[in-house]
Amino acid sequence: MPKISLSGPAELLTIIPFHLGFQPERSVVVVCFHGKRLGLVARVDAVDHPLASESAAQLLPTVLESSPSSVAVVGFEDEPDQSLPVLEELVDGLEHDSVLVRERLVVRDGRWRSIGCDCCPDEGWLLPEQADVPAVASYVALGHAVLPDRAGLARLVEPLDASAPRHALTLAAVDDWQRRYADTGGSVSGSGGVRSTGSAKRRSSAGSGLSVLDGGDLSARQFLVNDALVAWGGLLHGEIEGFGLEHWLPAVVGPLRDIEFRDALLGWLCPGSVSLGSFPEELVTMLEVFLGPDLRILSSAGPSSSSASLADDLDIAAVERSRVGADWEAWDEAAAPRLMLSRLEEVCRITPAAHAAPVLSVLASLAWWCGDGARAGIAADRALELEPDHRLSLLVRQSLDHGLRPPACA
Repeated sequence: MPKISLSGPAELLTIIPFHLGFQPERSVVVVCFHGKRLGLVARVDAVDHPLASESAAQLLPTVLESSPSSVAVVGFEDEPDQSLPVLEELVDGLEHDSVLVRERLVVRDGRWRSIGCDCCPDEGWLLPEQADVPAVASYVALGHAVLPDRAGLARLVEPLDASAPRHALTLAAVDDWQRRYADTGGSVSGSGGVRSTGSAKRRSSAGSGLSVLDGGDLSARQFLVNDALVAWGGLLHGEIEGFGLEHWLPAVVGPLRDIEFRDALLGWLCPGSVSLGSFPEELVTMLEVFLGPDLRILSSAGPSSSSASLADDLDIAAVERSRVGADWEAWDEAAAPRLMLSRLEEVCRITPAAHAAPVLSVLASLAWWCGDGARAGIAADRALELEPDHRLSLLVRQSLDHGLRPPACA
């Protein structure tokens, strides 16, 4: 991934909203560092003293799980000292576990100050304009945007309202696709479970058609599987949008109740998350044909996935700046995950609630794999609101709650 450099705490504060995807309000944010590399960025609400210790206790295990070499703790306030109860509880807990707290910062009314710093003016320092922070251009080039608040992220994945004019037709179309899929032997009753693949070996069919089609009308089921993979390939490559996406929607969301289809899709998009060796060879071949290798995303734990590179000390006045330069392919590759998440969010918004949990869980899984905890959490939580027992969504939620990160890609 192209290198992004920062200089000083003011620039760090400017790019935090780009990591979260929204402008934090009444929040405390912990930014983890691994040497010069920016790691986990985690947020909690700023609450008063009676709840501050509980709030900090919920976040600390997630931060400690990431094993940072140092952290910065930042309060975003509407009123003076609003963030201090949680901020101080977090600092005490981190220092108790021998984590170096590099900075304690507060942001309010467009200004920032360092807690306990004698050189900061009482009113604080003005935050720089985004246009004056070179790293911002890099984040924008990578497809990052800042919404006004966290609720804005939730609106990006809100399923199609039942009162929308096209709701009844869309619901009927997805129901019809799934009925035809079930008639050919396909599974549409999955509750979001997770396939066990520990000892499974790749299967192969000796006859014509796909082994994933065994037990039904081969030609009819193969047509529907092909239909679904063509739709997914067109969606994620950006070739299907607008009214075209509405036309293909049944083929996109319809097969996601089939756990084998869904897990094979995730195994292709997120290499290493699910072993493709446990799926039929023909299905894997179809994934390669219809989706292609360019849609396979390195995990956020991979060697090229760091989102920013920082100077050893945040108060160094100047560091070498990164430039977009001429290597457009590297930037296109780095921006691909964000574009894919955006396209899946659009699918969520045009999907009726009755069929939204599976696609929300796929979005949550992909966002978690990409290291976007905010989007992953919001998508998983919305899926669980619709289907409280949806197991894949529960797995993503638990991974986020325990600070678990995707495995590094081989």
